[in-house]
Amino acid sequence: MTDTFNLLDEPWILVSDSESRPAEVSLLDVFARAHELAGVRGDLPSQEVAVLRLLVAILYRALPVPGPVEARVRQWARWWAADTLPVEDIHAYLERHRSRFDLIDPVAPFMQVARLTAGKTSGLPKLIADVPDGEQYFTTRAGRDLQSIGLAEAARWLVHVHAFDPSGIKSGAAGDARVKGGKGYPIGTGWAGHCGLLLPQGRTLKETLLLSTAWNLDSASSAWAGDLPAWERKPLTADVEQGHAEPTGTADLLTWQARRVRLIVDADRVVDTLICNGDPIHPRNRHQLEPHTAWRRSANQEKQHGGTVYMPRGHDPERAVWRGLPGMLPTRAEGGSASSEAASSMPPNVLDWLAQLVDAGALDPGYPVSLHAVGVTYGSQSSTIASVVDDRLRLPAAIFAEPQLASLAVDMVGASERAVDALRGLAANLALAAGEWETASVKDRAAEQGYAALDQPFRQWLGRLLPDADPDDLVVAWHTHAHRVLSRLGADLVRAAGQAAWLGRTVSPAVGKPHHIDAPLSSIWFRAGLLKALPNAPRPPH
Repeated sequence: MTDTFNLLDEPWILVSDSESRPAEVSLLDVFARAHELAGVRGDLPSQEVAVLRLLVAILYRALPVPGPVEARVRQWARWWAADTLPVEDIHAYLERHRSRFDLIDPVAPFMQVARLTAGKTSGLPKLIADVPDGEQYFTTRAGRDLQSIGLAEAARWLVHVHAFDPSGIKSGAAGDARVKGGKGYPIGTGWAGHCGLLLPQGRTLKETLLLSTAWNLDSASSAWAGDLPAWERKPLTADVEQGHAEPTGTADLLTWQARRVRLIVDADRVVDTLICNGDPIHPRNRHQLEPHTAWRRSANQEKQHGGTVYMPRGHDPERAVWRGLPGMLPTRAEGGSASSEAASSMPPNVLDWLAQLVDAGALDPGYPVSLHAVGVTYGSQSSTIASVVDDRLRLPAAIFAEPQLASLAVDMVGASERAVDALRGLAANLALAAGEWETASVKDRAAEQGYAALDQPFRQWLGRLLPDADPDDLVVAWHTHAHRVLSRLGADLVRAAGQAAWLGRTVSPAVGKPHHIDAPLSSIWFRAGLLKALPNAPRPPH
């Protein structure tokens, strides 16, 4: 059995090389080779972003750039233009903290409590997020794969646990004053579990890391002395860390120790684990520290706590990420106008940072940024992982800096949703004409078909949002395409409606007068609704 497994040297981070071949690399190697690697990968998308955010936290501490934002932009531009990351600075920082990156150190193991004990252990399924309680619907693991895992994989899941672990009752750690009856009662999910994460990705891991490290945060000018990630803090005990109720900065938040963990190792394999409650954290008003999620104002929280309260905006697993563009794009008013009223939502800080880079000429407006949207949805009382949201959207960098382009994208999302609503209405009317009263399922089915048909074309259309593009031409192009696609789907619904729908019937709505409805009338109303939603589409011939 080995007596050390230092993450600086041992391969444990899943990556893809320039030819998309998988590999494992160490922490030192991942920064040294970032310019030749395609990106970080993971056993789950949530694991991928958890590890990537760990790397971002290291950059915040290894590459401080205090001073005004203009100076930070200039420094970022130098890093962007260089062939490699500033590897000497990053490696020097990591070497200063080498002892804290040993996964099985007997005194201060990485992101663990060395002598953590409880009445019973948690089992490997509590560590491995693709083996949920109950039915193993995420995984093909079985047999020996559930009895032990290698140290490299365990390290990845350890990072994931602190980021996304579900809430619920935990093993009660000895020495934790909160434990009652041997149980640790719920304190909430890991920090990232509150967030709908959006990480901008580039053509190489070097570019991804630089794009994902936002230097516009309020903490960025003064936090290097006090913003301490997990490996720079004193080794934890089972109890809540005293004097650390609030994150001190972005690196601290990205490595927040929401759990107390001990990996149980036997013969170079992790055979069990102990996962207990760690430091609680509330998501309220963390927008000045968290770089990778959008924010929404919460009326309920404002009633309870007073003042303006922003909460992280999560991802809807039923919606493609492009449908959430209105809540994620920077919306800086042209002409510098400002309002005293707090905004109803805020974009991720990292996207506002990209806007500043484009404005300053540090990032090409035409650079294709791939937004990786990842989030975890939880089951009852957030005690289990229900699903993992994983979507990617490629956008020109100009869309983050040009208000006109951002507004155009948002407007076309709205037009698309209104057009799909027309298709939904057609499905409901055809069902009513055929004598069906319950229309919810047919409306949902029609909407699913509509959004599925628009999905790839809209993603391709977004790639045309460049500064030299003609906005009127872009509007006409999208309205025309969406009209053609949805008209075809509507015609299919009418043809499949059946004889009863063509004959029609009289319906008595809750509001309004009784009226006749049939397939031809439904088709006429649909075409009118479609043109209202997409007014710049060519008018069909009479």
